[in-house]
Amino acid sequence: MLVLPRRRVRRGEPVPVWRQIEIDLTFEIRTGFYGPGDRLPSEAELAHAYGVHRHTVRPALARLAAAGLVVARQGKGVFVAQRPVEYAVTRESKWSEFEQRLSASPDGRLLRSSLRTANAELAGLLALAPGTELLMVETLRRAGSGVAAYCYHVFERTRFLGIDAAFKRLRSYTPALAEFGHPSFFRTSTWIDCRLPRADEARALAIPFDSPVMVMSYVDADRDGAPILFGTAVFPNGKLRIRIDSP
Repeated sequence: MLVLPRRRVRRGEPVPVWRQIEIDLTFEIRTGFYGPGDRLPSEAELAHAYGVHRHTVRPALARLAAAGLVVARQGKGVFVAQRPVEYAVTRESKWSEFEQRLSASPDGRLLRSSLRTANAELAGLLALAPGTELLMVETLRRAGSGVAAYCYHVFERTRFLGIDAAFKRLRSYTPALAEFGHPSFFRTSTWIDCRLPRADEARALAIPFDSPVMVMSYVDADRDGAPILFGTAVFPNGKLRIRIDSP
């Protein structure tokens, strides 16, 4: 078992001391210094390492447990939980294949759709003229227990009129796009960011409004390389790991 060396916390800062400890331990776990199944130092050991009272350590450990990073075992201590499921970003990335890997059936739910207008940035991503009418479809996607994403997909309205109804019926974009003449499509670009959730996202994902979310945006193209959609998937913090392998 690794024992933390003496650590410093900054008192009198806007971030409470217990939250600083939580952030520090999150770093230790997600960087791999504590791996799945490893036992964390005891409350007394952590209190000594940070120069604080044990009561200051407890809310930090409670937050780690709420985030799914650790599991407390009665009489044995606090242990690092198993790693979140991985989503591999490749040219072939599709949520339907991710569902299959987790032995999950298509479980998409249509939330709403709305009309938008392509500004310069979206027009460039989708190879359209600025001002083109767009259809934005919002969905909730699930892939097994505990894995969910709030998704936005933006299409050229004229080409994909009715894609929202097709998704509602089929519960997946892969067969829906096949009905629109795109049985195969490929990932061309991916961006990963984080932020706080919007109100609708927090409600649908059943997470607190102050819990950061991971945001993955991407462009998918047809077999000839022409963009067909711009997508954004919002994931609860700690529920999914994005994996990108170099070719």
